[in-house]
Amino acid sequence: MDMKIGQTMITFVHDGEVRGDPQSFFPGSDWTAHADLLDDTGQAVANVGSFLIRTDAHVILVDLGLGPGGALLDNLAALGTSPADVDLVLLTHLHRDHVGWAGAFPRARHLVERREWDFWSACPGGVGPDPERVLPALAGDLGFLDELPAGIRAIPTPGHTPGHTSFLITDPGTDERVLVLGDLLHTRAQFDELAWQFRSDDDPARARRQRAGVLTRFRDGRTVLAGGHFAGDAFEPPAPRPAVRGASAL
Repeated sequence: MDMKIGQTMITFVHDGEVRGDPQSFFPGSDWTAHADLLDDTGQAVANVGSFLIRTDAHVILVDLGLGPGGALLDNLAALGTSPADVDLVLLTHLHRDHVGWAGAFPRARHLVERREWDFWSACPGGVGPDPERVLPALAGDLGFLDELPAGIRAIPTPGHTPGHTSFLITDPGTDERVLVLGDLLHTRAQFDELAWQFRSDDDPARARRQRAGVLTRFRDGRTVLAGGHFAGDAFEPPAPRPAVRGASAL
């Protein structure tokens, strides 16, 4: 799964997947209108992986998947990218399924929102980064989002976690752009079902407001929305601003 905007190539690199009861993922959700997003047994499917961004100046990963046991490194190798090629890792947040390969990229500087780092440094474990394996690996070459390279802008989207961040990717050769959502949306069903709460949302009401704001701002006819947990293709083509159920309650 890849796309090119100008001279920037963006590829979703699969690490693994998670399947489960959709109402466990989204408590109280009704999937009647979204049965096409479930597998043949009625389970929800969530991909897990990283977005590889290749420019003339950088080889970048956004998020680091599940970690050892996953397929990320093998799939990067199939694309001709070795761990030593990656010079920058951007982290949307520090849940364990987004930081699993921390320490695998020896040249990479790791950038994360400062509040996100401060929160999980004080409250490690659980759904957050492993305090013995992941946190020290990240801390080894850690920076914050004031160091982003040209062509990438941080879009604050807190709610799923305290410092959750989405990343807007642009290229001077085109008006088209890509917004890597992180866990702002976990499924395409949330384009319609803004009120659905994911089970690990830290602040569900804030997360809903962020979803509404992002869809209002970026479903603008020129922005591709990239969801690392979307089943199937990670890239949602540009679309005009829709009338979405649940927006009036936000």
